[in-house]
Amino acid sequence: MLFRRQKKLGIIGCGAIGTEIACAVDNGDINVALEACCDTDRAKYHLLVSKLKKAKPALMDMEKLIKKCDLVVECAQKAAVKDIFKLAIKHNRDIVFLSAGGVLENMDLVEEARSKLINVYVPSGAVVGIDGLDAAKYHGLKQVTLITRKPPKAFAGVKYLEDKGINPADIVTETVIFDGTAREAVIGFPANINVAATLSIAGIGPDATRVKIIADPFVSTNKHELIVEGDFGRFRAITENFPSPNNPKTSYLTALSVIVLIKKIVEPLHIGT
Repeated sequence: MLFRRQKKLGIIGCGAIGTEIACAVDNGDINVALEACCDTDRAKYHLLVSKLKKAKPALMDMEKLIKKCDLVVECAQKAAVKDIFKLAIKHNRDIVFLSAGGVLENMDLVEEARSKLINVYVPSGAVVGIDGLDAAKYHGLKQVTLITRKPPKAFAGVKYLEDKGINPADIVTETVIFDGTAREAVIGFPANINVAATLSIAGIGPDATRVKIIADPFVSTNKHELIVEGDFGRFRAITENFPSPNNPKTSYLTALSVIVLIKKIVEPLHIGT
């Protein structure tokens, strides 16, 4: 009988999503060995480990973790993507990136990884419909539009709005605060619109993908509406996200999508596009 060796998993970033992944491994939901974690804030690492019953991941620096593990998951921030990417290529490691905006800014490294047969994964995150978009791209994909609606407080501290003299706290009615390309959206709202980067990579690119962002004081959830048109026809997918129980700033679906992606990577049965 043949046995498949468990992949060694490394998590970079011990925040809400990194903790969700670690707990899923610890509960036996993902068939991997949680080898190591990395975070510049040691307190976050210790908090993550305190939630585990079985797994005892070591605290390692970024390069040591990447060198040690078979599969690396980035749960950090967009600014860290380039360094993580370069180290993954250096040590020939497959990697999962949550910061799709960082991947979008480093597509040259995607091509380098491709040339070295390194697998780069971006989960669907906080939006549904990526499978349909991926299929539609195969032939005659013509238009991709994302309409994102969030409470005004979600945009507090966004420099793009500050530069335009817009204070989210003053918004008392439904207000369109951005209407442009996905590339512009990712630059203007780096912490709020990771979904736009994911759709751009999966679809027709950041300059052809349209994004509208609405601050709506009458909603309590983050709502993403994806509209895709092409030779196949047309579809509309709407996602209303509840916050993660560990971090109200993070959509719970984002963490769940990463867990399912890792399961697909390590398990032999794959369902869906």
